[in-house]
Amino acid sequence: MLLIASIVRAAPADPADGIVGYWLVATADAAIRIERRNDGYYDGYIVWQLHDTYSEDGPELDGKPVVDRNNPDPALRSRPLDGMRLLWDLHYDAGNKEWTGGRVYDSEDGHTFRCQMRLLDPDHLRLRGYVGITLLGGSSTWTRISKVPPDLGSAPAAGRVPQPVGAGAMSVVH
Repeated sequence: MLLIASIVRAAPADPADGIVGYWLVATADAAIRIERRNDGYYDGYIVWQLHDTYSEDGPELDGKPVVDRNNPDPALRSRPLDGMRLLWDLHYDAGNKEWTGGRVYDSEDGHTFRCQMRLLDPDHLRLRGYVGITLLGGSSTWTRISKVPPDLGSAPAAGRVPQPVGAGAMSVVH
């Protein structure tokens, strides 16, 4: 019985789940939780923002939650960014060791792009957003984090951001 239990514990995790967890985006101003859906596809949600309320956008917005104000659909412009799904429908391609076929939403400009992801190592992933073919796009490197700030609904104290797991700077890959 002990031998069976140790064999089960030693079995490698599903490589498709390598992206599951919390990730600090390259600009270090947001954390994304990537999770596996019941159908085997992967989605990502905003779980923390450095600036989750407006502070320099005029008196009518000061202190209000940051919303999806650049969305092309006027009906969605008032939805909060906190908790919003910004990655969806990624699936694992075992042959290429990457997640493909998904979409990524850029709340800065309201555009949705095709996307793919690849783990650079267990604590860094490269997200590539593109239009049409992968050559027409841009990439960024995200860093795995072990946790997000305890109060996800408010901005952390000045200068306090989630701490990356492992070493390495976050940067945009060109």
